[in-house]
Amino acid sequence: MQESRGMKRRNWLLSPLFFAGCRKEAELPRDLFPESVAGSWRRGEVHDLPVSEAPDPVPRNEVERLREASYQGPGKLQARVYRLSSAAVGTLLAQRWRPSADTVFFEVGRYFVVVKWQAADRKALQEFLYDLENRLTAATKR
Repeated sequence: MQESRGMKRRNWLLSPLFFAGCRKEAELPRDLFPESVAGSWRRGEVHDLPVSEAPDPVPRNEVERLREASYQGPGKLQARVYRLSSAAVGTLLAQRWRPSADTVFFEVGRYFVVVKWQAADRKALQEFLYDLENRLTAATKR
C-alpha cells in the first residue's frame, strides 16, 4: 500500500512536465498574410521563424510565435508579426521601441508588428498597414 501511494505521487509530479511538452503552438490568424493586399502588394515568401532567430529586440521569453512575409508592389516590404504572451508586453514594447528609418511598428492586443520597406509608395504602404492592422484587430475579437 505504501509503495502504491509513492507511485501515485511521483506520477502526479511528472504529469505537468509531460503536458508542458505537448502544449499547442500559439495560433496566428489564418489570413494574416494573404497573397494580395490592398490591390497593389503581392506576397512573396512567408514563413515562421524560430523565436531564437528573431531579428528584432523583442524579449524571446515573451514570444509565442513569429511569422514573416515579404511583399512587392509599389516598393518592397517585409512584415513580421510576433504573437506575445500578453497584451501588456505588446504595449510595453510599443512604448519603448526606438524608431528607425523606413520602419514602422505597432501593437494590437497580443500581436506586435514590425514592417520595414524600401522605396515604397507612401499611400500604398499606408493601405498595407491599415489592412494588416484590421486583420489583427478582427483576430483579437474572435
